[in-house]
Amino acid sequence: MILDRILAIAGVDAQQWRALVRTSFSVLWRNPASVRGPRSGRASRAVGLVILLVFYLILGLIFAVVAWSGENPAQTVALILLPTSFFIASFILLEFGATVISPDDYAVLSVHPVTSRTYFAARITLVIFLTLLIAGVLNAPSCIVITFRKGPLVSFAWLAASLCNAVATGMGMVLLYTAALRAIPYRRLMTVMGYFQMSVSFLIYGGFGILSTRMTGLISGATGQTPWWWDYLPPVWYSSFAGLAAGSWTGSNLLLAGCGIALLGALIPAAASRFSLSYAESLARAASVETPRRAATGRRRITSLLTRSEDRAIAMLVAQQFRYDLKFKMTVLSIVPLTALYIYQGLNGTTGFLDPFRGGLDFKGMVNSSLLYIAIILFPGILKDEIGSSDSFQASWVFFVTPADRVELVLAVKRVLTVYFLVPYLFLLGFVFYYFFRNLLHVVMHEVVILIASQILFQAMFLISPRLPFSSPRGVGERATLTTFLVLLGPVILLITLILFSRYFYSGIIAYATGVVLLLLIAMLVEKIVRLRISRTVSRLEFAG
Repeated sequence: MILDRILAIAGVDAQQWRALVRTSFSVLWRNPASVRGPRSGRASRAVGLVILLVFYLILGLIFAVVAWSGENPAQTVALILLPTSFFIASFILLEFGATVISPDDYAVLSVHPVTSRTYFAARITLVIFLTLLIAGVLNAPSCIVITFRKGPLVSFAWLAASLCNAVATGMGMVLLYTAALRAIPYRRLMTVMGYFQMSVSFLIYGGFGILSTRMTGLISGATGQTPWWWDYLPPVWYSSFAGLAAGSWTGSNLLLAGCGIALLGALIPAAASRFSLSYAESLARAASVETPRRAATGRRRITSLLTRSEDRAIAMLVAQQFRYDLKFKMTVLSIVPLTALYIYQGLNGTTGFLDPFRGGLDFKGMVNSSLLYIAIILFPGILKDEIGSSDSFQASWVFFVTPADRVELVLAVKRVLTVYFLVPYLFLLGFVFYYFFRNLLHVVMHEVVILIASQILFQAMFLISPRLPFSSPRGVGERATLTTFLVLLGPVILLITLILFSRYFYSGIIAYATGVVLLLLIAMLVEKIVRLRISRTVSRLEFAG
């Protein structure tokens, strides 16, 4: 085969390369669950990746609308490549151990006759494949649209820009992660990476919020102006390919294209030096070194608001997972800038929030406040899904040897998220409401309805996906599950509920009390159904080791 000859010329054993690539893909979307039910099986292994790609495809269709509306090819391509780079960088960072180098690689492969060059070829194949796969799904619809709008030449340049940007982003993240590992102990780096992602998210989401008013002008090219830092962004360098293909042979486009090519040429060999068994050995040593741990403090404060023993246990478990689990920490911290963005966008309206007790609300009247209501369901729902998974899932044996009620352990997740995430957010939201309503009683009454309605939607998430906390391994696209779709649909249901209450139950104290009692009855009914569903599910679970 031609491929075998090429690999042989490069000094790569073709048979070992195929075995390593095949094994890497198997590890990437495996589902070695320790806690299994009667429906556990192999068919669910690649579901997460497939749903993740479907989610990216939906984003790609949105990008295609941007591509159709854009007049300036370079600016339009840059606006699409910027979020694409963010998604690729986040994927590589979160899945570093599965996609790039794992501390376990050296222990497994060092006893086999695998050369570093073969190991490098297998790993770089996986990284390039995944980055191009994500970039292809995100950018393929835009490429098709640009073919019809600007012609095949610009479309070909857009394709080249997308591929170069994807590879450069992937290699850049490999280089950044491994360089940081040389200066920072492995376990401490896990904490640093969490806060680093939060800082980057603040920059990205904050930039989006600031530029949102100028987005139309950037897409259409009518303003012709970009921020001063625009040309310093690598995705903008590759977007200049489209400008050159469209006939804009300016010195700026030529310089930016040259910078992009030079960056790619520098990143590939620099990152390639990290794909070796010797580096995997050093990574394994770094991962095995224990960093000094501070004495745990504040446990009594963490659990002081909870009365059930299962609730206190889950609260302490969540706190410890946040401390030592990088992916869980990054999920929690990523909510902080998103919340700030939602509040900023919600407060950025010109008409403010309408008091729902002073006239019926409709969707048009809730446009300014919709983002704040969306966050009520969206963020706790994301955390609920994340709490079901952990890299330390094999420790879930403890749930099967302790006298704790497993049904209450599952429901404890809901109560912990309500007390420590939902209620504080509603408390913060109360200040926003009071600023616009100027009536404390209206604020309290409105938030009581929000709390009960959000609890019903929260219960529906547990009805669909009841899982013991931190009892299953993470898979690629783990967060894009059926629960995620409910998380996206939940805010719409909440908005409809609040509109109905504003029209029919906020007219008087008797009508309000009737509406609240009705919501409480629904919540109690759903709670019983959820308990029955969880009881049947956990009774059939077994620890598989």
